[in-house]
Amino acid sequence: MAVMGMVSGTANAAGSLPCGSGYSCDGYDPNTVSWDSGPDTDQAVSVRGLASVGLRSGKKNGQWYAWAKGTTQAKAGIWIDRSTDGGRTWDGMRGYIHLEGGEGNYTAMNYWPDGTHMRACINVEGVELKCTGWVS
Repeated sequence: MAVMGMVSGTANAAGSLPCGSGYSCDGYDPNTVSWDSGPDTDQAVSVRGLASVGLRSGKKNGQWYAWAKGTTQAKAGIWIDRSTDGGRTWDGMRGYIHLEGGEGNYTAMNYWPDGTHMRACINVEGVELKCTGWVS
């Protein structure tokens, strides 16, 4: 599967991320990482049996990263939101990708530092927008 708008890379022999670490890794493909822990699904939601999205996470070199993984039978957009105040405000639509239906895909990964909350969202066109709960 391909992530739209991401920078590609592969992990080097030392086992570090191709992007370095932290926020510099926002936008990278989570499937190219040899995770130390995970990936796991932290929460998931579905939209009327048409689509679902899960908040996925993995730990590498002592740091956590998150991304959304969605499947849909209808046109939909998926993304993650990142909040530093428990969800009162957020940096939204991170890694947004559009799905045409009958497919699954995932967004690029984003750094998830301590004290930060993440959620995954899906908007099924003309049907419903749903997000997972905030996870810290």
